[in-house]
Amino acid sequence: MWSTGKAMPTIRTELAVAQVSGKFYVAGGFGSGFSGSNAFEAYDPETDSWSARAPLPRGAEHPSLAEPGGKIYFTGGRGVATYEYDVEADSWTQRADMIYDRYASSAVSLDGLVYVIGGQGASDTIAQRYDPAKDEWSELPPLSTKRDHTVAVALNGKIWALGGRLGAGSAFDSVEIYDPAANSWSPGPKMNDMRSGFGAAVVDGRIYAVGGEILIQPYSVRKTAEVYDPATNMWSYKAELPMPLHGTGAAGWNGKLYLFGGASNPAAADPKTGVVHIFTP
Repeated sequence: MWSTGKAMPTIRTELAVAQVSGKFYVAGGFGSGFSGSNAFEAYDPETDSWSARAPLPRGAEHPSLAEPGGKIYFTGGRGVATYEYDVEADSWTQRADMIYDRYASSAVSLDGLVYVIGGQGASDTIAQRYDPAKDEWSELPPLSTKRDHTVAVALNGKIWALGGRLGAGSAFDSVEIYDPAANSWSPGPKMNDMRSGFGAAVVDGRIYAVGGEILIQPYSVRKTAEVYDPATNMWSYKAELPMPLHGTGAAGWNGKLYLFGGASNPAAADPKTGVVHIFTP
């Protein structure tokens, strides 16, 4: 079942989301026209309210966020700069640069480390891992294929790279799984639908994938939703979004999936929405 929360103060698409201690932090995206926004806002689902936080150090669209150890790391959206956000101090600090620049990549945290997966940029199949304690980036084995507008999630001690595309004219339903212990990628169970620029997150040990853009003629935007259950090793459809969306950000908390912003037309940043969609399984 889908419901909605209080609308976002800054309407945007191609943004990033992180969840820390039950609050969601929404970063960047397309602001006015095609400019990268530096807006950084927090949503509290308990009070259904928003608050402005310290702006991003720079405007960025298609950025990535990850939240190991209670702090948030902002990367990508073009360039190699990495910034750390202290939730308590409401402040940003620049950290070590990524090895390779990234745009439309996805970041995820696992065991206190940040993984940046896919996207466009130099050596764009190479995955990168950041150790906050050492303030150091390292290279990981490459994906089997280039995936921009992919979404990475962590499930059962592994990193899942879902869908994505290789520019216009392509869209993937395929999945790759990185095992840190083996330091290698392997194929995962395909999604039911091809998706790029979509929202995905883990809720109660299951992966939810929602919406997405298909840049194969005729271009379209999805409103389908599906869930992967490790117990059956299968994807199954769930209730559709109330509207087609791409360029969203998603995160899970307290048994629910939260989906922020996005746009409804393919290959376009408009019309944008500030809707917070909430899925209760």
